[in-house]
Amino acid sequence: MSIQTEAYVGVNEQFAAERMAQVGRVERLLSEEGQREYIAEQTKNFDARVARGELVKIGEGRYQSTQGWDRGEVWEVRSVGGQSLVLPQHGLDIDPVTKRARLYSAVPAWHGLGQVIPGGITSIDDVIRLGGLDVPAVSVPVPDYTVPGLVDAEGAPRAFKAPGQFIVSNGLTGEFWGIVGKVHKNIDVRVSFEFVEKLLGQMGITWESAGMMGGGRQVFISCRVPAGMIIDRGGLDERQELFIIIQDTRDGSGSYRVLISPWRPLCQNTNRFALEQAVSVVKLRHTTGLPGQLEKVRRVLGLTVKYAEEFAAEETTLARAETTLREFRELMAELSADGKRDEDLSGRVYGARKHGDETARTKGANDRREEDLEARFAEETERTGRTLYAAEQAYTGHLDWGKIRKGDSPAARWQARIEASLDGDDDGLKTKAHARLMQVARTR
Repeated sequence: MSIQTEAYVGVNEQFAAERMAQVGRVERLLSEEGQREYIAEQTKNFDARVARGELVKIGEGRYQSTQGWDRGEVWEVRSVGGQSLVLPQHGLDIDPVTKRARLYSAVPAWHGLGQVIPGGITSIDDVIRLGGLDVPAVSVPVPDYTVPGLVDAEGAPRAFKAPGQFIVSNGLTGEFWGIVGKVHKNIDVRVSFEFVEKLLGQMGITWESAGMMGGGRQVFISCRVPAGMIIDRGGLDERQELFIIIQDTRDGSGSYRVLISPWRPLCQNTNRFALEQAVSVVKLRHTTGLPGQLEKVRRVLGLTVKYAEEFAAEETTLARAETTLREFRELMAELSADGKRDEDLSGRVYGARKHGDETARTKGANDRREEDLEARFAEETERTGRTLYAAEQAYTGHLDWGKIRKGDSPAARWQARIEASLDGDDDGLKTKAHARLMQVARTR
């Protein structure tokens, strides 16, 4: 039996807390009291972030974040009283009649929008109604067209056809979305809900969130993976919640995606995070054969869920295996030298170093690696105890955030870090580390 402690704070809760704090500060800005001082502070912080490369200009009034929860997000920069104000964007559709965001959620969102039912509900029809998801995608044949100067034998403009081409649009407003081919087939929103029920093999699922973005072009749906992912160490639980998520792009510009991720989608950012940090993703084309492919997706993601359960069991083993600072250093030394040529001195830590052969530059870089590893191990030890699980978290955290990346500016180094993460450059190192730590844990 595992017990959820109050100390647990997941990625969704951390993101919401940060965003709510930002929104609260913007609301205070609307009052006259302290307005000038607040704007001056914001402008100073904004200029400093640009100078550090944390915000990169990509267009007039538009900047992209390179760090933090909002990395990758495009921010809108407004001028208020001659000062710059950076505002987060939720990206949700707003119903033109009710003025409500097209969002249903089982928890309050950072932006305070949407229809929130604490704890969630099971009725698909109610979720569609509350989330305002009843926006049909309509396809009509591309009409005949004429070309100026081309006429028939009688002098009338010649009419041409666009065979197999269809205009797809918002069925409520008529807004043009795009042009698709004859094999393209949009999936009804309700079918996506029913697919998730089939995927998990149970009816009456409690839905976590559902919403629309891009003027009806994008639909998202989520629910929890039953039992989630639990790491249990003698009464201290570290739970990694997992969500089954549907991301459907209905304008022909993207795939129908099914993913498992620790992120609960509630806005454009959390949808992006869910995709970037997904445990697994299956992408499908919008074709007439899509319904038949859903069973294939169920099997693939069923294996992913099984993997998550097995991985959780292994992480539990690591969390129950105590270690020492000395052993941590020995393991880090072993991992840093694994597979390297004898003359390669870069990246070595602790006992794997050859201090007499290091240049001043290599020595400084290796010193920083050791400092980063020790700081992360101390932080993880404080949180979960001095265990091999803490050692693994320190090592993977170092690879993700502490490892030195090449680049001639903060923005370039950040881009190199993002590319390495997306390409999985360090996945092999993480896998080797996990296997080695499991080997040590099994001897306990």
